[in-house]
Amino acid sequence: MGVLDVAEEKEIVRFIKGVLARRGLKPNFNADWEVHGPHKDMEYHVYIGYTQDGLCVAIYPRAVYEIDDPADWWKAYPDNRIPVA
Repeated sequence: MGVLDVAEEKEIVRFIKGVLARRGLKPNFNADWEVHGPHKDMEYHVYIGYTQDGLCVAIYPRAVYEIDDPADWWKAYPDNRIPVA
């Protein structure tokens, strides 16, 4: 796990903004965003943070999920998937 460096990782910031914009949301970069992966069993990154609406989200390569807490980033349940608007 790491923390996203918003000032340095501009491409990832654009990615997060775009993914959330398609769902009618905006990221809150005033709070830290966590980055998980890649590692042995997970060959991709998951970005975890809050939106300006106060939702906690986990951004996977092909989906975005609402979660209760950043520690729940692995709880990507189909019922919690945020669809594209």
